[in-house]
Amino acid sequence: MTLVNLTKKNFFIVCALVFFSCTPNNNAPTFPVLFENGQWAAELGNIITHTPSAGSDCAPYTWSIKDGMLHITNTIPDTRNIPFRWVFENTIDIRGYDAVVMVLEEAPIGFFRPVLRFRTDVDAAFDSENHTNIIRMARETYNVIPPNVGFNIDHMDFEKFDGVGALPDFGQSVRIKKIYLEGDGIISTLGTINSRNIMDILPPRTGNTPVTEITTSQHYTGTIEWYPNHDTFQADVEYTATITLTPRYGWTFDGVPANWFRVFDKFGSHEDNTLTHAAGANVLTCIFPATIPVMEYPEPTQFVALSFDDTLSSDTNDLLDILKKLGIRATFFSTGINLEKARTNPELQRALDRIIAEGHEIAHHAWQHDRWNNEANVDVMRADFKRNYELIREITGKAPQWIRFPTGAGMLPVGSNALTVSGELGMTHLWGVDMADWDKNNSASFVLNRMLTQTGNNGIRDGQIYLGHDMPGQTNTMQALPEFAHELRSRGICFVTATELREHKNFSVMPGVNYHNFVHDDVAKHNFN
Repeated sequence: MTLVNLTKKNFFIVCALVFFSCTPNNNAPTFPVLFENGQWAAELGNIITHTPSAGSDCAPYTWSIKDGMLHITNTIPDTRNIPFRWVFENTIDIRGYDAVVMVLEEAPIGFFRPVLRFRTDVDAAFDSENHTNIIRMARETYNVIPPNVGFNIDHMDFEKFDGVGALPDFGQSVRIKKIYLEGDGIISTLGTINSRNIMDILPPRTGNTPVTEITTSQHYTGTIEWYPNHDTFQADVEYTATITLTPRYGWTFDGVPANWFRVFDKFGSHEDNTLTHAAGANVLTCIFPATIPVMEYPEPTQFVALSFDDTLSSDTNDLLDILKKLGIRATFFSTGINLEKARTNPELQRALDRIIAEGHEIAHHAWQHDRWNNEANVDVMRADFKRNYELIREITGKAPQWIRFPTGAGMLPVGSNALTVSGELGMTHLWGVDMADWDKNNSASFVLNRMLTQTGNNGIRDGQIYLGHDMPGQTNTMQALPEFAHELRSRGICFVTATELREHKNFSVMPGVNYHNFVHDDVAKHNFN
């Protein structure tokens, strides 16, 4: 989904009187102006991705920066109600501000849906009848927990600026002059930290790498010092973790009772450890039982497939290092725009070469990471799918058999256009147990717990497929994999590619059909055209 080289981090406003400036030798905006003079604020970091994007038979881009403004042109036929969105490397804490404001050079003609969109896809659409050139999203518009948020609600904060977008009618354009935060940025009352469970720490396991940072809580960040300080956890050693927490802007440890925090184990239950701290203190001590030696795994009798969406990314080589250490072959569902970048990016090319050389397989994830549902133009979709299909065949020497649609859960009904187009190219759609690692606020222990206990797809079974992500800063996935591999191998389960899994299970598949797994008992649950 992204090609920038980054480590996930969040920027938080320290004081409304201390604003952070961009590089002084240009006309970039000064925070809290988010866009002006043709540049984004430095605090937002790099643009990770933007949607929607044109297909190969449309104009090459749907946006540009010219004359100090963002120019957005809708080049996708029959497309109206899709917000154009940027997603940034950093999220911005906007508590203390009253609104986000977008200033257009002039209001567009015809249909116009302006959207100011926030992390977790909370958005607000505005009345377009007056075609105003001032688009204002007030706090009361978005400071509401959206319906049907199914998990990890304690770790979500709907007041973080993530992206902004606008899309006019087909053939029309908008020109955005300025985007800024309205208000003084002052939080008048600090909130006492009430995020009790420290989810980032996985209990020591022989051979695993200690986690040294806490980032997923919206209330605090933290560092962990382990004693003894080993590069990897050793057998028969009792480890003590000294955890130092730092409150994020707007939060305080005042009022937190003594010995209140808890460390959870991989199953989401309270770990049998000793964690102590004084009342209102930010330094915690946690003692774990002695680690056990690495066990000898039984001969595998069952098989599962790990798969990762959005490859290539700046962290693909790190993910490959872990898979190599664990001896796991996986299936990488790759977007064409990311594969294409390997031609000019040596690190991405190295990752691509390693995927092939180390026995992994490359599958299809569309050219553009768009929402290819039945509202999308079929000809544009067909051109997009074909373009990535040909690129994968060029890279690997064989046509891709598997496809997974970006944001695919909403595009899998029987007879959907995306399945039909996939079938025309001879590709079969694969889904699986969603690791929920795409939300980087979900810690490694949360991701691990979901993989081991998630019941929507009947959890761990012979023939199961797991759906993860390969995006920059995907530390939750990489930290969870060693423990996940240990748990499955101790049960006699081996990791293989999707193609190898189908062969092991002797499972018949059809082009243009969606499969959640290769479990014969589930064959009636798959979507057949």
